Amino acid sequence: MAKITGILEILTDGEWHSMEKIREDMRLSQNQIQQIAGFLEQYQFISKDETGKNIKIEESVRKFLTEKSIS
Repeated sequence: MAKITGILEILTDGEWHSMEKIREDMRLSQNQIQQIAGFLEQYQFISKDETGKNIKIEESVRKFLTEKSIS
């Protein structure tokens, strides 16, 4: 769960992020980043760009997480 939380924290700025950069920053294997990104995309927490190499948090999820951290 900490890995998912860490990735979501990186994405809370609402910008596109390279999965490779996130993988390196989080010290994940290629398989781990693919599985986590797949899970987050399946449940509509994130979107992938047309290349499938960059991810971005869904705006509704970003708003929820930023509001939750303020309260």
